[in-house]
Amino acid sequence: MYRRAQEVWTKFNCSNLGQYVDLYMKTDILLLADVFEQFRSSCISTYDLDPAHYFTLPGFTWDAMLKYTQQELELLTDQDMFLFVERGIRGGLSQVCCKRRAHANNKYMLKYDSTKPDVYLMYNDINNQYGWSMSQYLPYGGFEWVDSNIDIATIPDDADE
Repeated sequence: MYRRAQEVWTKFNCSNLGQYVDLYMKTDILLLADVFEQFRSSCISTYDLDPAHYFTLPGFTWDAMLKYTQQELELLTDQDMFLFVERGIRGGLSQVCCKRRAHANNKYMLKYDSTKPDVYLMYNDINNQYGWSMSQYLPYGGFEWVDSNIDIATIPDDADE
């Protein structure tokens, strides 16, 4: 790695670290610009949408989905329903911080104590909640209040209604 840096330093006649950093920044920015322009060209030719006109890629993807599927979205006009949905929006940092340390005790442990209860630990890496939720069905219309006596736990995730 250092040898490569020396070769670049010599090839481009750098006389101080500032010139070397400037060279790095120019090449890094030009490469990024080239990759982004190729991405733009690909998106424009595929979706006829320009990602440079969007603040985020999820916003671009949403528009591409609507254009590709030609799905019509019903405007939610009932104020009570709108406020109900709005109150259900959650976001921000979420973590479980209630127990800092746990100890396993089971037959697979080197220091297993059979006089104590068996304890198994499980680690769940659930950092992709957004990705998971985006793969689920989304409502697009036909909004109506449902009977409060329905037990939603009995309805399959892939049910039509």
